[in-house]
Amino acid sequence: MRKKESNEVANALVLIVQIGVTMLVPILLCAIGGAWLDHKLGTRWISVLGFVLGAIAGFQNVYRLVKKYLKDTKSPGQLQREKEEQEKASYDQSIKETE
Repeated sequence: MRKKESNEVANALVLIVQIGVTMLVPILLCAIGGAWLDHKLGTRWISVLGFVLGAIAGFQNVYRLVKKYLKDTKSPGQLQREKEEQEKASYDQSIKETE
C-alpha cells in the first residue's frame, strides 16, 4: 500500500470517529443534564427536551465537520480535469522539444 493511500484511509477513519464523537457527546451531555434537572425539579419532560436539543446540536456539528472535510477534498471530476491538463501540458512540452 502506498503512503498516499494509507493516509487517505487513516483520514477517512479519523473522520468516521470524529462524526461519532461529535454526534454522541452533545446528545449524552444534554440528556444527562436534562435527567438531572428532572430529578431535581420533579419533572419528566426536561430530559426529552435535552435529548432533542443535544441531537440538534450534534447534527449541526456533524454538518459543519463534513462540510469542512468536503471543502478540503477534490471531487473525482476535478481530479480527472487536472490529470487531463497535466497530460496535455506534458504532450505540448514534448512537441515543442521535438521541433
